[in-house]
Amino acid sequence: MYIIEVFINWLNKRQTKEIIPSKPTFEEVDEALTCDHNFMPVDSTGLTLACTKCGFVVKGVDKNKKI
Repeated sequence: MYIIEVFINWLNKRQTKEIIPSKPTFEEVDEALTCDHNFMPVDSTGLTLACTKCGFVVKGVDKNKKI
């Protein structure tokens, strides 16, 4: 049992590496401002949208939700 726990802990350490996002460069910001955006959903909920041309990501609004 101990060997299985050690193996699972080893797998978890391998899989949970922290990803540090990089800061956008001036060219990326300029491209996002001048792009003619075409947003498509990123996930199945449709709440997160990304531009297909430049990759600009925005949080969308649920169309079925009544305000």
